[in-house]
Amino acid sequence: MLFNFKLLPLEAVQAWGEPGHLSLHWFGLTDGYYWIEAGEQVLFKYSDHAHLFLGAPQYCNYQVARLHEDLLTMVPIVMEPVPASLVSCIAGEAGSAWGERRFRWLNDDANRLGDDRIYEIADASGSWIGSRTLDSAYLSPPAVIRMWSDEDLVHLEWDNRAMLVGGLPAWSATCGAHLVSREQFLVEVRSFHERLMEEMDRRIQRVTDGALPPQVRVDLASLQREHVRRRAQINRLLGSSDATDWRAVEAAVQTIERGHAAGA
Repeated sequence: MLFNFKLLPLEAVQAWGEPGHLSLHWFGLTDGYYWIEAGEQVLFKYSDHAHLFLGAPQYCNYQVARLHEDLLTMVPIVMEPVPASLVSCIAGEAGSAWGERRFRWLNDDANRLGDDRIYEIADASGSWIGSRTLDSAYLSPPAVIRMWSDEDLVHLEWDNRAMLVGGLPAWSATCGAHLVSREQFLVEVRSFHERLMEEMDRRIQRVTDGALPPQVRVDLASLQREHVRRRAQINRLLGSSDATDWRAVEAAVQTIERGHAAGA
């Protein structure tokens, strides 16, 4: 499976709040571990060094709902094919080099154009890449993982070479890529969703049956409503499509490339 997780035992889930005001909700009840099996590499798996240095578990320890929310939000964007003319701005080493040129241009030329124009170019040239980058800013250090597609394949790419702990790599997967068909990617997303919902079905039933300590407050009605909402969310997201203004992106990229060439 591409997207994997393991929930902590219910007894090990830490309640939120201060003593006397402890509570749990749907998000908090998903505390656990998650990782992505990208071919022979495993994303969100700490390196042996980080495992010892930080005393960290083998895999990312956080609420699984975080990965679930971010992934589902990304799906319509990921499934919108990147035009061939822009692949070099996001893929592999060429994408990294483009990011550096963009950064230099925005800083070097910021005083030559009006603020509004700089903002337009910065947004058009970079936001489409940011929306295809999996958010992990809540981790320290984060993992740099991008997901994007062409007409046939979904590309998972990661570059964690700058993510260090004690001067050594934080993550076991430092730099690489993994390809899956567009159809298989959606199968994997739906599988992740269904497995998490099934686990939460059982967890919510245990909570309803009184498995948590009495000092931990849970709004059972709200918990059930949240579960219904999250279970249905995937149908809306998988049925939607994004609409990037690729002309604006290409125009912004060309402006930066011309400026870079002129300054070279």
